[in-house]
Amino acid sequence: MPNSWDRFAAREPYFAVLTHDRYLRANWNAAAEAEFFESGEAYVSELYGIVRARVAPHFAPVSVLEYGCGAGRLLEPFARRATTVTGVDISPAMLETARKHVPNAELIEARAFENDPRTFDLVNCFLVLQRMRRREGIELLKRLVLRVREGGAGVFHFPYRAHTSPAIALARQARARVPGLNALANLARRKPASTPFIESNTYDIDEVIAVLQDAGFASPHVIFTRHGDLDSVIVYALRRAQLDRRADVSSAPPARADETSALHIDVKKLIAGTPIEELNRTAEAYFSSLTDWEDHLAKPFSRADDAPQLLINLGVTLQGLSLTPGMTVLEFGAGTGWLSRFLTQLGCRAILMDVSPTALQIARTLYEKQPPIGDRPAPRFLVFDGRRIDLPDASVDRIVAFDAFHHAPNPEDVLREFGRVLKPAGIAAFAEPGPEHSKTAQSQYEMRTYGVVENDIDIHAIWEAAQRAGFADLKLAAYNVPPFHLSLAEYDDLLAAGDAYARWAESTRAFLHNVRDFFLTKAGVAEIDSRHAAGLRATIEASLAGNRVTATIHNTGRARWLPSDELYGGVVLGGHLYTPEGRLAKFDYAWIPIPRALAPQEEVTFTFDLPPVEHGRYVLELDCVANKVTWFAQVGSVPARMEVDVE
Repeated sequence: MPNSWDRFAAREPYFAVLTHDRYLRANWNAAAEAEFFESGEAYVSELYGIVRARVAPHFAPVSVLEYGCGAGRLLEPFARRATTVTGVDISPAMLETARKHVPNAELIEARAFENDPRTFDLVNCFLVLQRMRRREGIELLKRLVLRVREGGAGVFHFPYRAHTSPAIALARQARARVPGLNALANLARRKPASTPFIESNTYDIDEVIAVLQDAGFASPHVIFTRHGDLDSVIVYALRRAQLDRRADVSSAPPARADETSALHIDVKKLIAGTPIEELNRTAEAYFSSLTDWEDHLAKPFSRADDAPQLLINLGVTLQGLSLTPGMTVLEFGAGTGWLSRFLTQLGCRAILMDVSPTALQIARTLYEKQPPIGDRPAPRFLVFDGRRIDLPDASVDRIVAFDAFHHAPNPEDVLREFGRVLKPAGIAAFAEPGPEHSKTAQSQYEMRTYGVVENDIDIHAIWEAAQRAGFADLKLAAYNVPPFHLSLAEYDDLLAAGDAYARWAESTRAFLHNVRDFFLTKAGVAEIDSRHAAGLRATIEASLAGNRVTATIHNTGRARWLPSDELYGGVVLGGHLYTPEGRLAKFDYAWIPIPRALAPQEEVTFTFDLPPVEHGRYVLELDCVANKVTWFAQVGSVPARMEVDVE
């Protein structure tokens, strides 16, 4: 049967999934293909909705197993929602077809998958069990339920009743079991003799539910469906997080209560039972045990699989921080310093803070091996005791916690410290996981193995605590990883708010269930200085007597001008020379320090001599410029212009 099925799948990969004539190769066209895959999108969208409504409100699987993936009808919409998608099928020909449609999915033959030890956040098995005889199907189901990780979901479809006469049922059974009979029946119907008979076997509901119950699935949600002459059931169920049944549950002795509870780490109990000093020592023990720092020194480019999500997340974080050169930025949980090095490259005064001295030593090594380009402020390294930040009140412009805040056992205390050290209107940026983070398999492993806190991020509780700590505003970032890839036609449909737009919105919503990127702004009014381009405006009046210029400069903007010698944002008077025809003759012809810093609405008058230049007639344009920020003309100011004759 497997060989004949594979030959049939190679010949009719779509009809083998959905047995309707429009999916035959002879009838296959763009409309049939669109309908085929749209039916998969409809199924997956409904699956997510049902699981969230009836089984797990925060359902957002990172890893998905589609068993019996066929031509990729369901893999494609799963791949748009999950980080990793694995498709398994008995037919190599089916997998080849699926690979053309879903190139980013991992595709494995069923026999090879038997030795794969992984578990998944979601296991889906649809239109598969009915094609297997009951005994084989139940054995497969027993294996699949163990592929669902603790706290993950399983969705299983199976028929339970066929509306056929005894004669038709007997004939179908004979075609499936009597050698040669199916070939004769195919020839009689003018089909290739090798076309396999596609069985529609039924199952006992009680037996299936018993398999799920024995594997630790709780309160399944059941939907009854009818297709043709088959009544079927789709079971949506959650595997209880406190059970670990990697062995064959049918033969394993029942676990004692103390054994099952020990397998699941309750993060609240971990925090309550572990002093902060011990958690600090645990972090230091991890970093000090590292014999090879290469992976940490290479971040965010340590692994090709991780880099895209890290960089997209970093971009979202940097945008929300609204940085300007010269700002003092504290990185909470800086670890080995890769993000702070980028902050330094952007011209910020980075303070790297971590509970692990060894992590900070790795960060120092990173700065030594990859020094920022150009004249940049030196970083500062600060050991955190887990309670108080060793900085004065209102001393930093920004704080960033990138995948670090959920490790804090005392989040409200940390928020209070953030509020203390931030300047008025300062921003604290967070890139964190979601509200069910502690229950994921990876978090459970980290807490069990390393003793690290993997806290849930409850944004409502955080906002309440943040307001008590002096923050006045909260904004969350909505984005998606990976980006939603579309054909040109689909892209046009998205812009027109069509079906593609709805799929994009659903994909984004699914991703956002498991992440929380947010920004807290401290109460108060920020003092805007000349590092902020948006606050820069000036009027310039200038006159020329011989070689000497008299200039009056008026600060008409909102920003306080920093002294001219400030590396970032210091305001100077700059000049360009043009020919009378308007051609640029010399850029940065004059670069004149302004005698003093200017507050908004202040002015200053001073004189200076023009630098030497070749003989000729020129037009001198005078404009203010904030060092390494912008020329004022670029943000709306009008430069002063005068004619210059050089003899």
